[in-house]
Amino acid sequence: MGKKSIFNAGLSCFESEEELIDIRNDGNFMLMHKQMPLDEFWIRIQNEYPCLGKKAIVLLLQFSTSYLCESGFSVLTNIKTKKRERLLVVEEEMRVALSNVPPDIKGICARSQAQISH
Repeated sequence: MGKKSIFNAGLSCFESEEELIDIRNDGNFMLMHKQMPLDEFWIRIQNEYPCLGKKAIVLLLQFSTSYLCESGFSVLTNIKTKKRERLLVVEEEMRVALSNVPPDIKGICARSQAQISH
């Protein structure tokens, strides 16, 4: 790492500390912090304090991705019950279970053909 990049990293930390002190000393920001969700607070802060706001949002994104991972693990444990433990491929079932898109049951039934007797 060159001298210039080390200096920029140090300056970035110093700017973040100053921004944090400013936010902590501002009663309006403290009130906003108590009244709104954390992610919304930092998105609003980012306009006035871009260095600290960006770092906070990046940190908060890690928690949202871990939530999705934990949800996937819970779905997998529900799918792989003792009765179904021999399932080898569960990707399709997990995709359906984790999807936010509701299934179109009527459309699926309308497109399928009833079994015709021989």
